[in-house]
Amino acid sequence: MKSLLYILILLLTACSLSAQQTIKGIVTDAENGQPVDAATVQIRKAGRQVPLTYTLTKADGTFTLPLRQADDSLFVHVSLLGYKAIRQKITAGATLRIRLEPEVFTLKEVEIRPGRVYGRQDTINYDVSQFISPKDEAIKDVLKKLPGVDVDDDGKISYNGKNISKFYVEGMDLTDGRYNQLTNNLQANAVKSVQVMENHQPIRVLQKKLTTEDIAINLKLKDDFRDRWMGTLEGGMGASPLLWEGMGNAIQISRKSQSAYIYKGNNRGDDVTDEQNVLTQIGAEGKTGPSIPSFLSQPSFSAPLKKERLLFNNVHSLSGNRVYKLNETTQLRLNANYLHDLTQQERGSVTNYYQAGDTATLAEQSSTHIRTDRADVAMSLENNAESHYLTNDFNLSGNWERGTSRISGASSVNQRIQTPDMGVRNYLQNIWTRDKYTLELRSLLRYHNLPARILIDRDKQALNLQQLYLDHSLAFLRKKGSLTRQYTAGITGDLNSIRNGTSLYFKPNYQCNLYKWNLAFNLPLVWTTFPAAGFSRLAVNPFLYINYKFNYAWRFSFHANYHENYGNITDLYPDAYRTDYRNYRMNNGIMPVNRTHSYSLYGEYKNTVREFFATLSLNHNRGCSDRIFEQQIRDGQVTLVSHRLSNHSSGWTAKGTLSKGFYDYGLKTSLTYLLGRSEAEQLSAGERLPYRYDFMQYEPKITWTPARSFSASYQATIHLGRSKIGTGTRLDPLLDVVQKLQLSYELFPVEINLSADHYHNDVSRDKAVNTFFADLSFRWKTGSWQFVAEATNLFNKKQYSYTQYSATESYTSWIDIRPREFMASARYKF
Repeated sequence: MKSLLYILILLLTACSLSAQQTIKGIVTDAENGQPVDAATVQIRKAGRQVPLTYTLTKADGTFTLPLRQADDSLFVHVSLLGYKAIRQKITAGATLRIRLEPEVFTLKEVEIRPGRVYGRQDTINYDVSQFISPKDEAIKDVLKKLPGVDVDDDGKISYNGKNISKFYVEGMDLTDGRYNQLTNNLQANAVKSVQVMENHQPIRVLQKKLTTEDIAINLKLKDDFRDRWMGTLEGGMGASPLLWEGMGNAIQISRKSQSAYIYKGNNRGDDVTDEQNVLTQIGAEGKTGPSIPSFLSQPSFSAPLKKERLLFNNVHSLSGNRVYKLNETTQLRLNANYLHDLTQQERGSVTNYYQAGDTATLAEQSSTHIRTDRADVAMSLENNAESHYLTNDFNLSGNWERGTSRISGASSVNQRIQTPDMGVRNYLQNIWTRDKYTLELRSLLRYHNLPARILIDRDKQALNLQQLYLDHSLAFLRKKGSLTRQYTAGITGDLNSIRNGTSLYFKPNYQCNLYKWNLAFNLPLVWTTFPAAGFSRLAVNPFLYINYKFNYAWRFSFHANYHENYGNITDLYPDAYRTDYRNYRMNNGIMPVNRTHSYSLYGEYKNTVREFFATLSLNHNRGCSDRIFEQQIRDGQVTLVSHRLSNHSSGWTAKGTLSKGFYDYGLKTSLTYLLGRSEAEQLSAGERLPYRYDFMQYEPKITWTPARSFSASYQATIHLGRSKIGTGTRLDPLLDVVQKLQLSYELFPVEINLSADHYHNDVSRDKAVNTFFADLSFRWKTGSWQFVAEATNLFNKKQYSYTQYSATESYTSWIDIRPREFMASARYKF
């Protein structure tokens, strides 16, 4: 540890002594004096053709390049097609003024092909016109085709394997992280380009002071789609049983104001609730606070199937978003969302609980109905100037969920669970600069009332929880040369109906930005106490991060950290309580102390010209806790009992992504892979029962659009997992394979779409389930109108079976799925 501290001191000293210079300039046309955009500016060393660094000029002709040290052997080389290349000596501290002279020449038998993907320092640009096809309705259909970009089944967007932190349209965040509302509804043909911004720092005051690894996406619209309303109206009816769907949206985008109003409803299994989920969670804890504690949760309807196959719903979703740009730096955003959803499901399962002495098996069937009514209103005011930043976010929310289940097995019971949640939150952040330093003030206030109820036949239990959470802090930041120092001090308070708690924290943060290196070291000190529970801890959580950017294409990083955290206030609840009709939980008032060591090595490569992107990440973690759970099974009831005993866990993963586009074939291929192992312990009959889970997963994807009239896509998920419990129980490896094929062909004026899914699931060593699904649709477009006739689940499958492993358990389940259905709809765009 001492050696590590010495190394850090040396690194930080080197950072403070290193004075990185900046080369600035402007490139203009020698004939008319106009600025030259997108000219290539390189810094070269005499006698060498390989540039030390490079950039492209902005629209106003300016450029900025970092340089560690200037000497007489370095010069600037500027070039652009249609101009004579020019070289000029570097003059440190002065603004270079470079005039390019036009050059007239003829290209013989040379094909000039515009690039679909091109980069400028930390920004990757995708030309949407090179990816779009007539069948693409919303911009999400185009995003799926972009090399390096991935969109999962829930609509979450990632770039080079990393989830995005911000989603903008014309530089504005309209939906406050609910970007599904735009990607699902913004017309694809309205977008000119997609920008991916790496190392995105949204706060201008901090842009040259604190670096990040966050990634943002910005959509730029075509000129004729700005400042006007775009909208869609759709309605449809179907059968088996009576089906309906309706949709309407109106979207207006400009650089001064933006609006999006959306309604969606159906009973055909389309899960439109995804559009109300906040998907940009990176760095959200400082704004929203830790997760909201709760005792109970509603039953979940999960299976390795498309959600629309198993979801029996009746849903109405309504959203309204409006953002005003009050001046060049200030904007006001208003967001409102309402959801009404009724879902039901029939299912059954056989669960095996593997214990130290024997195996307990419990079987059941259930019929469940859940009603959800959820609403939230938010208002945000932000002033994002270069010398001052101010934001205030206010949110008011209400969530009323009621679930009713009829369970039959060894005996029959009725279960009712109510989990309402009413909350209010306000977040204030103020940053301002004073000469050589920057001050930051943050304040979070959050209140939630959660009066949960569970009723098993006539046995009723109330689990009321109220919480007022606050977090206030003050930070001081100063940057000198390459070294940025930030010191943050704050206090949190947790005032609740179980045990009140508080914490004091002091967080030193050091960043050193060299020419190719970026180093960060944090040493947070946190003192946490719950006086009435006799709990008091002082934690030191060091974090080390090293990033090396070899060149534009290659980047590597390493991080290591030690983190100590604790449970939430529900762990201090002294009595046993039910979580459902079968399961009990007894925390015994034990607040666990969890310690984790984690290490990660990451590398990435990108080549925008060849449309090739790749990442690889190796991760290892070791954990230790002073709490362990014992699983007790008696008379069909399962109880988890908390004990104050040491508990160890560990795990490793290797994951990565590959993505390659082929311009000449209209083709995008990608592969995501994940391999890993996790190990932990659990008490069983008073004995320690270790368990281990090994897994590997591969997800290849292909999107092919060779012609305007034809497109095809293929996606597979191959998952292999196995469990070892104790010393003598090895569960059979389970292979799960999901394959999805979609074909689209335009036989003018009708577009034919066929999708086929294949599911292979191992149920046991000797038994596997293979299930095939097929859907067919016909789409006819005429002007602004579109008419669709479709049939889903053509083979009329009505049940699906699968087996899964979880810790010291395995369960084989069957679940009802939607039968064959027919639907006809009409859509109008304006």
